[in-house]
Amino acid sequence: MSEPVFVEHWPNRLVMGIGALDRLPDIVAALGGKRALVLCGRTVAGSPLLPRATSALGSACAGVFDKVTSHTPRKLLDSSVEMARSLKADVLVSIGGGSAIDAGKGTALLHATGAALDPYAIRYSPGGEMQRRPMNVTTIPHVAIPTTTGSASEVLPTAGIRDPERREKMLFWDAALVPAAVILDPQMTVETGPKLTATSGMTAVARCIEALYSRHRNPLSEGLALHALRLLHAHLPRTVEAPDDLEARLQCLAASAMSGIASINAMASIVHALGHVVGGRYALQHGVSHTILLAPAMRRLLPVMGDRQRLLVDALGGGAAGATDDDGAAACAALGRFIRRLPLQQRLREIGMPAEELPAIAEQVTHDYMMANLPHPLSVADIEALLREAW
Repeated sequence: MSEPVFVEHWPNRLVMGIGALDRLPDIVAALGGKRALVLCGRTVAGSPLLPRATSALGSACAGVFDKVTSHTPRKLLDSSVEMARSLKADVLVSIGGGSAIDAGKGTALLHATGAALDPYAIRYSPGGEMQRRPMNVTTIPHVAIPTTTGSASEVLPTAGIRDPERREKMLFWDAALVPAAVILDPQMTVETGPKLTATSGMTAVARCIEALYSRHRNPLSEGLALHALRLLHAHLPRTVEAPDDLEARLQCLAASAMSGIASINAMASIVHALGHVVGGRYALQHGVSHTILLAPAMRRLLPVMGDRQRLLVDALGGGAAGATDDDGAAACAALGRFIRRLPLQQRLREIGMPAEELPAIAEQVTHDYMMANLPHPLSVADIEALLREAW
């Protein structure tokens, strides 16, 4: 750590444990809420999760917006804001994965600004720093209840909203987007199927590893990232194999939140930047692209950790002892063994990505703001080589 690092991003209020959902009415009341709008997708709406939450809210539930879809398309926010206003909602409750929680954030932002969204999107020019316009608004309180164990959106000041017409994902960052309260209840994750459990968990894994080689890495982010990796290595495959294991799911929820706090204070880079581009182009869940791209990125970037690569190897279950120069390879091998326990694709060709699009993707990713966090520069040719290795 050669220069001062600011540790300035932290969640607001976390309530964690089996049965934590029972605290929802108390949390809403503490935020001054009397008319809650619940936001979720069709899957949550068609499961026992939504009735469980609305029952807990009781008379404080003013209505349900159940039209959230993957990647939070821009146009659906117009409908959610209109519903919030018509119901005179004074608190938002999002239930679901990253898309649902981002829908809560986007709804809160649009509700506060009156319709403006584009002016607050992150802008970045290659070789520069992230540019963002401060929101300077008071948003409607937002309570986030994740049903997956990977997005960490519940603890982050960031959000992603997809523009399907431009095939791009608009990205946002502001302290106003951090939910006022978070409920981490493993009972709210048991309806999540094996594939989504695995993909969301791999997003948390990627977030941890990227925090370890970031140019902004620091002792606090390293400690959180390494322990989160230990928890995910021990418990994520178990949640896929035994979905009713609430203790395993609780440990993954905790690990996901820790991965978010680690990465927002150290920052992710190439794997997440590629996830933004690929997600915008193909509406692909980040965990899928993260799974495929993480090892090729590690081979290029882990050497900046020096002998601390051994800590990563240990967090991923260990490997054969060897020289420091071999620790990066051992970490990639350990990650490979871990991924093979999960029901996920492992090559870009398996997700239908045409090889002829790789050069354009490599060029586009250089315009993502997370590229400023690389420990050393990667050229367009370097990025294309990484993609071809993963293809």
